[in-house]
Amino acid sequence: MITQVFDTPRRLGRIPSFSSDFIDSEIFTADFIMSALAQKAVMKVLKGHMEQYAPADPHYEEVIDERTGKKTKVKRKVPDGLSKRDAKVLKKVRKRAHRLDKGMNLCGFRVGYTFFIGIVPGLGDAVNAGLNYFLVVKPSRSLDIPKDLVAKMIANNTVSFGLGLIPIIGDVGLAAWKANSRNAHLLEAYLTIRGQEYLASLGQAQSALDSVANPAEVREAFAPGSGMDGAPATKGLRKRGAN
Repeated sequence: MITQVFDTPRRLGRIPSFSSDFIDSEIFTADFIMSALAQKAVMKVLKGHMEQYAPADPHYEEVIDERTGKKTKVKRKVPDGLSKRDAKVLKKVRKRAHRLDKGMNLCGFRVGYTFFIGIVPGLGDAVNAGLNYFLVVKPSRSLDIPKDLVAKMIANNTVSFGLGLIPIIGDVGLAAWKANSRNAHLLEAYLTIRGQEYLASLGQAQSALDSVANPAEVREAFAPGSGMDGAPATKGLRKRGAN
């Protein structure tokens, strides 16, 4: 009698239906887990490739804490031998580039304001182009830098603008390209040599340009001492600069 009672639903097809629903649920759960794991793996690989091509953070650098042995972020030091004007503008450009390119963490990726602004088609790309120029390139031009360096910065911004016009893939490329960080590094590299040459003129450091052809002409292009009161190397810079 008891056996018959338990066999009745089975004969009516209810238990197979319940079992089928249960199996489908298990399959859905397994597929969901596998999909999540696959997406995580894809993001990890993509992150690695983006970091390979993306420039380093212009405002912070990672150092090893001697006490703990762990990595920690500190602000980058200003190169020696710069005028107060140059040091101030470099700090400003670094900070702005960081916020525009790497100021926030999005699912493990370092992105900035330009990434979110660029999501808006057309208008966002135009706004980003303006921000890139007026917040990074324009203040850099005020430091008597050569026209070729300005042209390189504008070229980086042009690439950034072009990537932004490509839907979806362009936004990913834009996040990896980070034009502002590239331009901040260009400015820092230029100012580092400028500062070194100024210290060399004072006998406090070794010149980095003695081994190049026409070192005097090259040194003039770097304008050691530019921005300092009474600095002898600033003469004729307007002719060479981008202002």
